[in-house]
Amino acid sequence: MQRIGKNIEKLIVNPLILGDSAFPFRIWLMKPYGHATLSPKENNFNYRLSRARMVTERAFGQLKSRWRILHRRSECEPESVKETALTCVVLHNLCIANGDNLPQHVDLLCNYPKNQRDREKVRKLLQMRSCARTKDSSKAAEAIRAALAEKLWKEKEGGGVV
Repeated sequence: MQRIGKNIEKLIVNPLILGDSAFPFRIWLMKPYGHATLSPKENNFNYRLSRARMVTERAFGQLKSRWRILHRRSECEPESVKETALTCVVLHNLCIANGDNLPQHVDLLCNYPKNQRDREKVRKLLQMRSCARTKDSSKAAEAIRAALAEKLWKEKEGGGVV
């Protein structure tokens, strides 16, 4: 069986879900450093994690903009919800592949005509809730975060991908 993990700072790191400070800290769910005084390396990690999450938030925002069925709570059976969501994703990708871009006036993430919305407005439009922070709770996840922080710091200091 082929492994999909990547060797980062002598540690195998499997694919991760990116979360914010409200999520639990797990080996499969990465969140930013949360203590009061951050080192430059930790600050850099938090910045890069935030940038990566913004890409994901934008993708989900565009998906919800194109397929309004995703705006409301589904009252279907769980299997039907899964099929509906996957159908929306596939159709959305087909639209993009065929150059059918979302008009700016429909895109939740664009402040038509200025072409940008601030983060809080986007979170509100996507009905994202603010949650209380949860304490970091995994030594293995901490090792992964430290390895990623080190790799990203080396990239920043060296001026390129390591």
